[in-house]
Amino acid sequence: MKFVKRISLFFIYPAAMFGFGFVSNMAIQEFFYPGQFEKREILRREVQPQPQPQPSGTPDSVQEAGYLEEPIITADTRYVVVSYDALSGETVEEEEITPDKYIGLTRQKLEAELKEYGESPSLTDQEKGFTYIELLSFSPARVVVRKSYERMDEGFFLINENHYVVVYDKTLTHIYMNTGIRMESLPQTLQDEIMVMKYIETENELFDFLESYSS
Repeated sequence: MKFVKRISLFFIYPAAMFGFGFVSNMAIQEFFYPGQFEKREILRREVQPQPQPQPSGTPDSVQEAGYLEEPIITADTRYVVVSYDALSGETVEEEEITPDKYIGLTRQKLEAELKEYGESPSLTDQEKGFTYIELLSFSPARVVVRKSYERMDEGFFLINENHYVVVYDKTLTHIYMNTGIRMESLPQTLQDEIMVMKYIETENELFDFLESYSS
């Protein structure tokens, strides 16, 4: 029993002396360097990395923008045609039935269709002196196109171009109309006259020719 007590005293005494020395040392440093421990604690806190603020939105909270479909022409779209007389400057605006082939087209596709029409306009437009067509405005609610016309003074020439009859104005500088009439379908005498540029004085005479030989 005495042996156990001796062993306990052997460990307790040094531990007590170490604790007394540590406390004494701390007291001495605080006496000579007041506030030193507070500064160390503040410095330790400043050196420690601060937690970074999390973004308000997480990837899950960010919603992908919805896909916006490109506007198209529908059966309810108002189709307005502005006719422009290049000589007088007069414009006439009329609302027409939207052509079936335009329904479902986007702006880009409609412009391509109008370009194709400008290269081969209807006979009615050609007779009116059609020059070109353009898109003025586009929306699913309303589409506006402009057709320009330049009616020349009367006096026309019928000319053979690539085996088709083409009507020029009397100045021979503008095509008045592509008739679509093949030379081979005309009487030989009339073919001979057109080969040397047949002259027609009036528009009525021209229309009589077209009614007689257009298929």
